[in-house]
Amino acid sequence: MTSFPPDGDAAAADDISRTELLPFLLPFSDLRKRAYLWPGLTTAIFVAILLALAGLDNEPAFFWVLATFIMLGTLYLVHLACGQKQPFYYVLLVAALAFWLDATILPAIDKAESVLPVFAAPGLIEEAVKALPLGLVLLVTWKMPRARRRKYGLREPLDGILLAAASASGFAFLETMFVYVPHFGALIGTPRMLTNGFGHIAYAGAFGYFVGLAALHSHNWKKAILAVVVGFLIANLLHDLWDAMRFYAGPLRLVSPLHEVAVAVLAFVVLASTILKGREVSPEREFLWPYGSLAPYRAPEVDPLPAMPAPVGDAWLQIGAIRTRLAENGFITAREIPSLAARQTDGVVAEVRRHPTEAGLLVLRNLSTATWEAVLPDGTVRRVEPAGTVRLVGGTRLDFGTQHGAIVVTAHDPESDPPPKSDDEWC
Repeated sequence: MTSFPPDGDAAAADDISRTELLPFLLPFSDLRKRAYLWPGLTTAIFVAILLALAGLDNEPAFFWVLATFIMLGTLYLVHLACGQKQPFYYVLLVAALAFWLDATILPAIDKAESVLPVFAAPGLIEEAVKALPLGLVLLVTWKMPRARRRKYGLREPLDGILLAAASASGFAFLETMFVYVPHFGALIGTPRMLTNGFGHIAYAGAFGYFVGLAALHSHNWKKAILAVVVGFLIANLLHDLWDAMRFYAGPLRLVSPLHEVAVAVLAFVVLASTILKGREVSPEREFLWPYGSLAPYRAPEVDPLPAMPAPVGDAWLQIGAIRTRLAENGFITAREIPSLAARQTDGVVAEVRRHPTEAGLLVLRNLSTATWEAVLPDGTVRRVEPAGTVRLVGGTRLDFGTQHGAIVVTAHDPESDPPPKSDDEWC
């Protein structure tokens, strides 16, 4: 059945707004947040440059620019697959850092590969070199405030995959454009960036997943070391399988293309599997792009929750006679809820975040090792597993195991506003 607006709203319904008539007048601050704005602009710029170079008949520069575009596109696809976990400008910065570092130690890389057995040298040396930027990021961000470490640090598998992919892109660009192109000509740059670039990303990304897994479970140092060792072996195996094509000789060279396809498919499967598993175990999984892919705000054992208005006033977590203010970007530590254990060394067991798609709605996110039980105001019971969330709705009761609490919403009290914290207090 078709519904019509009330008579009084008929004129308004037929009216065309200014933004409807001229949609391109939308604020740039909104437009720049869309997923494909910057890739579209970047593609347009590269196409203009390529057309200009083609008109000048400058083949070497043409293929250099095309290879650069391929590298950027491949890295951006990995960035999207990882849910835009970190800012892309930061990923590019790590790639540039890796390029500079690899160019600096390139003579040492060549010398080390000449000493080791030819069938194992590329994997051992190059995968270790590509892991250096990950170690540098760990060192630099280790003491950063929590909010910055979430954005720029290496805390989980998706961080490891993204940073390793950036490092591999820098290495692949150096190896292709500064080693192979001078020897074999500019024409080799484009096809080699398609194969070599993705190959290095796949090997390093698999290793990065395990490095991030070790960082996520750093409290168990034995399993963390095991994860790093397993990841390094897998990356080496994939790398050496690809390089094994050089050993085909005579009639066996006819088998080389089949070998190449088989290893490429295997590398893609490994990288895709680590990305999917990384998204599944990520502490940030409900905030990854595209939002809603894992339905984090819907309990599997109950019907979808009805639409709830944003809370008006201040939200508090009340445990016994003690109330803790629940402000956006605020944290709750094990000191406030002693029955919970934190997953990280900072002691944070819960945080308040803004809902990724519903403006004005806040959620309480479980950062502890335990699964909570939430009883919503309508009596619905749902489990809040680690990394899960519950909406800040007054009357919601929470069971933390040996302690119980409730969400209380009161009228806003300006005196309850916490003073701004320094960077040292966020650590």
